[in-house]
Amino acid sequence: MSYPRPMAALVPGLARQALGGGRSAIGSLFADWPSVVGEHWAGRAVPDKLSFPAGKRDGGTLALRVDPADALELQHDQDRLIERINGHFGYAAITRLKLVQAPLDRRPATPRRRSLTAGEEAMVAQPLEAVDDPQWKSRLAAFGRALYARTPR
Repeated sequence: MSYPRPMAALVPGLARQALGGGRSAIGSLFADWPSVVGEHWAGRAVPDKLSFPAGKRDGGTLALRVDPADALELQHDQDRLIERINGHFGYAAITRLKLVQAPLDRRPATPRRRSLTAGEEAMVAQPLEAVDDPQWKSRLAAFGRALYARTPR
């Protein structure tokens, strides 16, 4: 049988779940990475993992995945990067960088598209003949073309 529990017993678990246990910090760092470290390092290194000592939210270690060819240069520039990252957080969140040498994922940001064949253009246009609104028709046609133009990765 289950008994009612006091609200105070539930708050730590709910707060940890809502705040993500520090995941929001790494999320904001990922989202703002190019503006935090600058364009030079944004394409050469990416944040991988942020860890803090037990029970603290400062003095952390940021693991960066870095291209092996750029690791030595980043090692020499790490004090400046730590300063910029801490400026993003607003306090001394990071005291150490851990460099993980691994190739970076360099997939293009936009999906690749190919030209449609005449048959595919006809398949997009045929169902749209019944649509009267030109703006709606144009949007549906663009959507249909985008679906046919996708290429597998």
